[in-house]
Amino acid sequence: MGVMKSIVALMALVWLTIPAAASAQETLPPMTINTAPRAQPIAVSALKNLGGDDDHNVSDTFAKVLKRDLTLSSFFRILDPASYIEDAQNSGYDIGQFNFGDWSTLGADYLVKGAVTRNGDTIKVEALLFDVPQQRRVMGKKFTGNPHDVGEMARRFADSILEAATGTRGPFDTKLAFVSTRGGRFKEVYTSWLDGGGLFRVTDNPTINLFPDFDRDVSHLLYLSYKSFSPELYLVNLGQQVETRINPGLGQAVGGALAPDGQIVGAYERGGRTNLYLLTPAGGMVRALTDHGPINVSPSVCPDGGQFVFTSDRSGTPQIYAASLDGGGAQRVTFKGTYNTAPSFSPDCKHIAYESREPGGFQIYVTNLDGSGARQLTQTGSNEAPTWSPDGRYIAFSSNRGGGSRIYLMRARDGYVIAPLTEGQGNESNPAWSWWMGG
Repeated sequence: MGVMKSIVALMALVWLTIPAAASAQETLPPMTINTAPRAQPIAVSALKNLGGDDDHNVSDTFAKVLKRDLTLSSFFRILDPASYIEDAQNSGYDIGQFNFGDWSTLGADYLVKGAVTRNGDTIKVEALLFDVPQQRRVMGKKFTGNPHDVGEMARRFADSILEAATGTRGPFDTKLAFVSTRGGRFKEVYTSWLDGGGLFRVTDNPTINLFPDFDRDVSHLLYLSYKSFSPELYLVNLGQQVETRINPGLGQAVGGALAPDGQIVGAYERGGRTNLYLLTPAGGMVRALTDHGPINVSPSVCPDGGQFVFTSDRSGTPQIYAASLDGGGAQRVTFKGTYNTAPSFSPDCKHIAYESREPGGFQIYVTNLDGSGARQLTQTGSNEAPTWSPDGRYIAFSSNRGGGSRIYLMRARDGYVIAPLTEGQGNESNPAWSWWMGG
């Protein structure tokens, strides 16, 4: 159990109160998840009803979301609940209240147990993680919220389980934005939890909407739309559902990205040249960021706010460059391949994922910021628009490998594709991964 080091500080129970959410009832779409080699077996027991959850709705929702997220992590393999010896309602949920032997017999390395109390719309959940072979409690969390918060409680606990087991917080208390034609023939922007729950349609207009991007606190979403008959950037306040048109008078918008402080890096075309500009959240001009070559597009801002990467043809073919948001010269990152684009900064700002045109389509690569160590991660189909999870372990991307375009999840270290993240009800593209909702 070498991965269990540095967990002493996690032994104490921690209270976490989640504010009331306005989301719809928790639903998870069907999803085929590939079981990763060497995934550790974990049992997820039902929550013990301490009052008010007689229909087990809270317990069932918590377990359903938690099991989905742990499987998506690729670190865990969920043991079949039909094999469980113990009845959660007739057993305890903490040390000394149940028999570890009932779980070691099943081959479990880890065990999740807990309890729920419901009083009207107030729900309290206590969830605990146990190391079965060592017969000890690893950590626990307590959550308070309303019925709509149960899924988020499970996502935050999944993040804590990964942190306890690996030393790095999991990526499940996050949102994914993407473009889809599922509502008809037009491209609309949607958001959902990473596991597919809480699907929300951000745009609703009979035109094309592209390139969503979150700010650091996940309160705003930037996207490009043709709804005013010419391409413009729009900034949506997700909480208030109010949007601002970004119109700095620099030409036609081509795309953009949000910096952690809320400023915008916008790409604008005028007179056959496309350049990048740093803008205020209201669309005011701060400074020009590029002035070389006809095309400078596809910006991605480092999470620390100091640098950005982009695509430029200043060397003759589309390649990836890096520069400072404060201004100054850009450094070329990619040298292999004749068409590299759609760069995405890793959370630690040390790596860049991008797409490169190969025979038969685009493939996803990852390289160090200095251009060394480039690795091809995808092999099948045409794969585009990589975006990193905030923990740096995963990349979401769009691919036509299953026929139509869908959003997929893979591990950044080896390109292992874990699952499709969208249902495929329409062509889906342009994924953007948020930071953690809980900060």
